[in-house]
Amino acid sequence: MKKAIRKLLFLVCFGAFAWLLAKLAQRDEVQEKLFEILGEDTYLAILDKVRLGGDLLMWPVDFVRALLP
Repeated sequence: MKKAIRKLLFLVCFGAFAWLLAKLAQRDEVQEKLFEILGEDTYLAILDKVRLGGDLLMWPVDFVRALLP
């Protein structure tokens, strides 16, 4: 039982950290710095992969929303 609670706590903390990073990365200043550091091609490739990952994680939610009246 304690292992399950630890795993759940880790997942919650990791999710909160990822959410915080996502919110920080949405700021214009951070996006400009990343664009300058990584270059256009790398930045856009990473952005596409992140968007695809978000779509893959959200498809069950979108599917259920489409079924509900």
